[in-house]
Amino acid sequence: MSSTRAAFWHTRGSHGGIIKVEELARLLGGEIKGEPGFEIKGLRDIERLSPEQPLEDGYLYFIESKAVLKRHPLAAANGVILTTAELADQFPRAIVVSGDARLAFFQALSRFDRAPAFAPGVGPKALVDLSARIDPTASVLDGAVVMARATVGPACVIYPGAVIEPDATVGEGTVIRSNAVIGHGCMIGKRCLIHSATVIGADGFGFYDRPGARHKVPHIGNVVIADDVEIGASSTVDRATIESTTIGQFTKIDDQVHVGHNCSVGRFVYLTGNSAIGGSVVIEDGAMISGMVIVKDHLRIAAGSIVLGMSGVAQDTEPKQIYFGIPARNAREMHKMNAALAKLPEMLVKFRELEATLAEKAS
Repeated sequence: MSSTRAAFWHTRGSHGGIIKVEELARLLGGEIKGEPGFEIKGLRDIERLSPEQPLEDGYLYFIESKAVLKRHPLAAANGVILTTAELADQFPRAIVVSGDARLAFFQALSRFDRAPAFAPGVGPKALVDLSARIDPTASVLDGAVVMARATVGPACVIYPGAVIEPDATVGEGTVIRSNAVIGHGCMIGKRCLIHSATVIGADGFGFYDRPGARHKVPHIGNVVIADDVEIGASSTVDRATIESTTIGQFTKIDDQVHVGHNCSVGRFVYLTGNSAIGGSVVIEDGAMISGMVIVKDHLRIAAGSIVLGMSGVAQDTEPKQIYFGIPARNAREMHKMNAALAKLPEMLVKFRELEATLAEKAS
């Protein structure tokens, strides 16, 4: 095991705290309008204010559209506005960004992030097997468990209660939050974030019934997660039966999502909360599964297709099409069906009237 142990190795994050407008503008690549020495002590969300509330002095607010400004006519009174060149004339004090203002806003959020930072090393109360390989720049916190032959790469952070099982690999810069489990033989890429209580590499749900017996299908594969993937809290990605369940680069998975065994999830995919993906599903690049969606096993969700919330997908989708409903259908078709369904009570009344008229004529 290659690591250093430190009795006290937790340090507070270096972000947060007061910053001058000129310093923040330099960080964001923006230009200053108004007082360059003005101090900012944090960010505030303008959408939380009523139209009658003025902005609080000493804080940064983000306004990128005329619609937001229209909802908050007092926005020019106080505070510092992070905004676009198009809106700069509306504010006496502003940081004006000529490029992507929203990306600049994200940079500002990072600057004021008070999340803790951790010094490299293995905590004295971490349980690390002697055969595990821990990079000297990684942080393995007290209460974390790293088992036999597991690898934790450079600049990783393994939180208390997290378990890295035998032969698992955690790539450079990845953070494994508390009580998450990386199953044996599973591979996590670089710069990933696995949130608390998530399980990567549980057995797939596979059983074989015979008269009087139920046999568990062994799952001897693993899970392979590419770089820059984030998986939310209390989610599960099951290991494959033989090969690998795979999650592609830059895919983002919300809280409480289930990905079944043998699935292949592409790059830049969104899987949002409470969705469940059946076994052996292929989700191609750029697809989006909205909240509370169920996808039947062995289907293909085509590239760029979108499944809207609370839908049940029972057949393959077509590229760049939108689906919703139970069973999910093309959105245009479902809109027509729903429009017709809304007319059904009126149609039933007319049908009964017609039925009564025909009966009267027949008699």
